[in-house]
Amino acid sequence: MQGLLSLFQKVRLIFFALLLALSLSFNASGGEPLMSMAQRFYYGYGTPQNFQKAFSLYLKAAEQGDVDAMFIVGGMYMKGQGTVVNTAEAFRWLYNAAINGRSSKESERILAEFFVTGKNVPQNYEEALHWYELAANGGDFEAQSELGYLYFTGKVGEKDYKKAAHWFELAARNDYPLAQYNMGILWYTGNGVDTVDMIKAYAWFSLAAANGYGSGVVAENFLKTVLSDKELKDAQEASMEIYREIKSLNQGAVTN
Repeated sequence: MQGLLSLFQKVRLIFFALLLALSLSFNASGGEPLMSMAQRFYYGYGTPQNFQKAFSLYLKAAEQGDVDAMFIVGGMYMKGQGTVVNTAEAFRWLYNAAINGRSSKESERILAEFFVTGKNVPQNYEEALHWYELAANGGDFEAQSELGYLYFTGKVGEKDYKKAAHWFELAARNDYPLAQYNMGILWYTGNGVDTVDMIKAYAWFSLAAANGYGSGVVAENFLKTVLSDKELKDAQEASMEIYREIKSLNQGAVTN
């Protein structure tokens, strides 16, 4: 009897240990209970919206290794949502999420910006290049523009105007005014585009100006004093053609 009781007690202990292990594993790997509760508080599903409670639960899940929670916590620290703004913690959690396979083009760009500025992390242009490339290839137009800047200035080695032009144009055709202005500069100087072309320079300056970029307005007005009437007409037509291409491209992206 004593042996049977001892066996029963052992089985019961093993059973409870298994339940505990499964519970801990569930929280640590999937994080579903914590994530589910956090989401309810974050979005206000069936309960009053409460970012502070959501943050606390997301942080707990992140500390248990949930990469989605790491990503969310990094974003909440970045925005000061449910907690105070803390860029050091934002970097830590976004970086940990990213190296574990959870990132977005925006978070990749943010990581790159940390490495460029040297804020909360040693300045490292090679790391910045890595994260900008990921974000840029994912379609982030700000990252595309910043990648162009790194190549244009030679922050990652020798200056490479061809690569700068490639990335500036991608961003410019995503209707990003800073990149449109920079494309104007490239055509005005001939860097990265093989030749000087005042018509194309004006076209891009004009688009940047139309998007409210102040330096684009200045450059557009300057070229109006340089170009002949025919050249100005051609330049304005070129600007309209690029504008139509951009609108068509963006409408196609929305449709898809």
